[in-house]
Amino acid sequence: MDSIRISIVQTDIVWENKQENLRLLHKKLQSLCGTTEIAVLPEMFSTGFSMNPMEIAEDEGGETLQWMCRIAALRQCAIAGSLSVREAGKFYNRFYFVCPDGTVYHYDKRHLFGFGGEDKQYTSGDERVIVSYKGFRFLLQICYDLRFPVWSRCRNDYDAVIYVANWPASRREAVSYTHLRAHETPEHL
Repeated sequence: MDSIRISIVQTDIVWENKQENLRLLHKKLQSLCGTTEIAVLPEMFSTGFSMNPMEIAEDEGGETLQWMCRIAALRQCAIAGSLSVREAGKFYNRFYFVCPDGTVYHYDKRHLFGFGGEDKQYTSGDERVIVSYKGFRFLLQICYDLRFPVWSRCRNDYDAVIYVANWPASRREAVSYTHLRAHETPEHL
């Protein structure tokens, strides 16, 4: 295969309201039926980027992962995004990549955002996860992992990286400005 269609799905996340967020995403995903092969949802798409895992985290295999599996099968496309997961008494910011055939891959965020207290509430992962899907290999990463390029260095083991993030509006301008400035030549500054 020479190409793959990927859709970035954004929504105004309703803070810590999983049912409403899944309802809103379901509506958006309906419009993508037959037009995409991977739908990428934000970091902690079902709750927002919350440092309250005792209240929002789901057990491995919980309701939101089951929802992702149903949507992937129904829409015949992969669904990717992260959520707060509880496993063996620890909490993880876990990125799921769910295939239409029910295959589920996951990556636990390696670089937790200490400035926001994520490192106090969540446990860091330690494995790189590469997913093969429709002839392409994708490295799964979450938000702050972007600041650690050694972690995502290509070793000829993937074709593209999928980063999911959940930046507040106040950070979007700073991120965009930093991105643009980093790629401008000195004459443009």
